[in-house]
Amino acid sequence: PSTTESNESQSQGMRMRGKLSALFLIAALHLHAEDWPTYRHDNRRSGVSSEQLPAQLSETWTYKSETPPQTAWSGPAKWDAYSGNKDLQSMRNFDPAFFVTSVGRDVYFGSSVDNAVHCIDGETGKEKWVFFTDSAVRFPPTAANGRLYFGSDDGYAYCIDAKTADEIWRFRPIADKRHTPSNGKLISLWPCRTGVLVQGRLAFFAASMLPWEASYLCAVDAISGKPEGTGSFVAKQNEVTLQGALLASSDSLYVPQGRSAPIVFDKATGKRRGSIPNAGGTYCLLTEEDQLISGPKNQKEKNQVLQVADGTKRNHLLTFQGTNRMLVNKSFAYLHQGESLTALDRVSYTALQAEKRQLLGKQAAISKQLKNRKNDQSLKTMHAELGKKIQEINTRLPQCFKWKIRCEHPIGFAMGGNTLYVGGNGMVMAYNASNGEKQWSAKIDGKGYGLAISNGRLTVSTDKGRIHCFR
Repeated sequence: PSTTESNESQSQGMRMRGKLSALFLIAALHLHAEDWPTYRHDNRRSGVSSEQLPAQLSETWTYKSETPPQTAWSGPAKWDAYSGNKDLQSMRNFDPAFFVTSVGRDVYFGSSVDNAVHCIDGETGKEKWVFFTDSAVRFPPTAANGRLYFGSDDGYAYCIDAKTADEIWRFRPIADKRHTPSNGKLISLWPCRTGVLVQGRLAFFAASMLPWEASYLCAVDAISGKPEGTGSFVAKQNEVTLQGALLASSDSLYVPQGRSAPIVFDKATGKRRGSIPNAGGTYCLLTEEDQLISGPKNQKEKNQVLQVADGTKRNHLLTFQGTNRMLVNKSFAYLHQGESLTALDRVSYTALQAEKRQLLGKQAAISKQLKNRKNDQSLKTMHAELGKKIQEINTRLPQCFKWKIRCEHPIGFAMGGNTLYVGGNGMVMAYNASNGEKQWSAKIDGKGYGLAISNGRLTVSTDKGRIHCFR
């Protein structure tokens, strides 16, 4: 063949290889696609998916509500005159946006505006169906086995068909039908504001609002909606206010309360095991080691605070000052402090802090003895040796922070593969989790509270009633 023919043949071959490479890349991305079936991805509310999206994304559609979300509670007080604190943390801000769940091509969300669950086509942004209840739906539905499970302020937990929106069952634990006005709506005195957590064959939720009224923690058969069979119960609870997304470990349920400490329940019986000390608010996540990460016990902290507790033993482990959002993925935690975003080797950090607490306890005991034995040289030597070990730990602790970059306060936080997604005020950003390098950003309308990664899409829900979809 001539030189021209040879070059054309090579060019065609290169184009074909390029097309095949693109097809293989698309196929690889499809193979690693992952659903986001419940609030913050899973029953531990981790906000972490293994799906890796492309580094650069483009907005494909935006859902726009004419009215922003109508939250269950107003924000925090502007100041605490007693303690002199300003900019207090909100303890019950669990529904500032239309958080989404997603399975395959479908995107779902609950609305506090029109009292409904919506299904949107994730490819086009067009609405496929709407299912109405008699009051606000504050959490997105949980998707399991072709069904959607959610609660409403009308006092019912619902189960509907995910494709047709046909109602399968509804359940309320109390026959009392008293209602009360709230934010322009009429709601049950026992609204379902925990969402519905599905694990195995059971669906868990609570009906609760006022601490002077009885509350009900429920586990019903996910198929029939009845509290029948092993593990099912309707457990009456007194002097509690169960609100915020439920969390679950293998044997326990964790239920936030807003202005009171989260409560741990036996998942098999609904019996109360105890509360988590120094904890509060409705922002909670549960690590694989059953460490509960949550907000402070009250609004009096001068700075944003996260508490870490042993969920099994229910004792306090760590306090992180200057932050109110965290992601945990295996051995690393990602958090913001001030205007910085930081990656932390949490396993090493937690171990060092535990060792430091033990040493400080021993040192305090020796200090107490020295008050009566001021000339005891052996005690003085032991005290000094403990002090050296504590100082060594203080030197090693900063080494647990692997990288730190400047980043405005994140409002929403999620992780997909090796990418951190941060929702801010009017902006969503993506960072490489390995080194903190900024990869991408885009404008959004409002504050980005809810982020979800699913089937090639990043969705961002804002306080203005917008849901932005990027691919």
